[in-house]
This record gives sequence, structure tokens and C-alpha cells, in this order.
Amino acid sequence: MKVAFIQFRRHRFSLLAVLTALVLCVSLLTRVALLIQSHREFDFTIMNTVGVFGLGLFFDLVNASYFILPLLFYLWLLPEKLFQKKWHRFVLYGFFLVFIFLLLFDAIGEWFFWDEFNTRFNFIAVDYLVYTTEVIGNIRQSYPVEWIMTGLGLLSIAGVYILRDVIKLRSNYSMRFKDRTIWFFGFGSISLFSFFFV
Repeated sequence: MKVAFIQFRRHRFSLLAVLTALVLCVSLLTRVALLIQSHREFDFTIMNTVGVFGLGLFFDLVNASYFILPLLFYLWLLPEKLFQKKWHRFVLYGFFLVFIFLLLFDAIGEWFFWDEFNTRFNFIAVDYLVYTTEVIGNIRQSYPVEWIMTGLGLLSIAGVYILRDVIKLRSNYSMRFKDRTIWFFGFGSISLFSFFFV
């Protein structure tokens, strides 16, 4: 069991666990920040608090099962010969740079949405997508978008820098297509289960 865990930590699909951990961490911090923001309206009973964080964790795991799909397909289909190239780690750095940026962008979006409507993303956010031009104009007038995007970009770069050794270690473990397929269907089945039963 211990040997299997050590092997998992070293091969390419453990990057999915790293990405899942990032989703959970950012989501938890977002939930705590929103709870602090609305502490006057929240009833801090044990049941409510457990519900917020327990149920929240469950849906964060569901969300993570979808979020990892692009990387899951990439890790499955990329030939071992290319994966082992020294330059390929920079491709993985790029993947994580984009993923971290998207997670932070979503978190900051939820913060401003909550500040405006006192709720998390809902049907109002769908209207935002429909009337994109007007919404973007209003957002640019209300918030320092350029500074926010710059800050998110710098935080994303810092995140990749912190994870660079973790990503580099996973890029040195050889894995056959047959073994990759087993892991692919293992992780993929979690996403399918989430889609059909949650």
C-alpha cells in the first residue's frame, strides 16, 4: 500500500491530485471570505456551519472532477516520449498557470458578485453572460479591472513557482499507455458519476 502510494505520488496522474487540492483550497478560502463578509446575517449554529463547509466540500469535489478533465485527457493521450522531454515541464507549468488563474478569477468574481447581490453565482450571472457588452462596460467602470487582472496574474505565477518542484518530479516517471488508460478511466468514472448522479 505504501509502495503504491509512493508510486502514485511520482507518476503523471498525481498532478490531478495537486490540481484537485488547489480547487479545494481556493474554494475553501472563498467560502471563508464570503462567510466573514456576511457574518451579521449568518446563524452560527453547529448544524449551519457543518452544512456550509461539509456540503460545500462535497460540491467542491464535484466541481474539481470536472475541472481536471482537460488535464486528464492531456496526461492520458500525450506519448511517453514527449512527456519525458525536458521542455515539457514548461508546458505543465503553463497548464497550471492557466488553471490557477481561472480559479483565482472565479474566486474574485464570486467575491464581487456576493458584494453586489449578497448571493453566490445564480441566474443573475447567466444574464451577465447574455448581456456581455453592457456588463463588461459596467464592471470596468466600477472596478480597477486592469489592476485586478495584473494581481491575479502575479499570484498565478507565484503559485506555479511554489509548485515547480512538485510538477518537475512528476514529469520524470515513465508510464505505458495501458497503465495510463487504467488511470484515465479511474478518474474519468468519478466525473461521469458526478454528472449523472449529483
